[in-house]
Amino acid sequence: MQRRRTVFVLMCCFSLALLTSSSATSAKAPAQDPLREKLDFLKEKLERYLSHSFKPEENDETGHIRFEAVSFETCKITWKVSTEFGHSAELPVQMRDLTMVNRVSLNLSSIDAARTKIYVMESIKQRNIPWALALQLSTRAGSPGFTLQMVTTKRGQVTRIPVLQERQFSFMFDLRDQQIAEDVSKAFADAGAICRR
Repeated sequence: MQRRRTVFVLMCCFSLALLTSSSATSAKAPAQDPLREKLDFLKEKLERYLSHSFKPEENDETGHIRFEAVSFETCKITWKVSTEFGHSAELPVQMRDLTMVNRVSLNLSSIDAARTKIYVMESIKQRNIPWALALQLSTRAGSPGFTLQMVTTKRGQVTRIPVLQERQFSFMFDLRDQQIAEDVSKAFADAGAICRR
């Protein structure tokens, strides 16, 4: 009888320990960070929709552009846009075999969501270039704005452009990706609001 009671007490203690451990584990599980969610979304969409060949259907030597989310971890984000022009006869001579790397930094709290615009750049569209849909972000007055650092390379000659501070920056989407551009615009606005709290 005494042995059964001891076993029962031990089983109760063990069960209670498991329940307590399970509750503690659940309590420690962090809630999804809303900023992290927005930044992950932006990184995935921008890298996917802004990296492409200039004429992917023709597989020619015009060139390509690549978007890289360098640092999308905090309210201060950095990305890099690398544009490599080929040696196609369609390109102006000064653009052939030219590589441009533009590194851009932005504090998301600077975004002025009310001034964000999505529009078609008709001059590009008329040249039958699909990436004519611009998502233009603007920054609030008095904020640092966008910090741009550009480096160009042509025939081994490297040119570094002095650092620029800009109030606006545009991302160029395919005309078919209007909804994606709108989703990205909203994610930037939401992230900016989070960072201003």
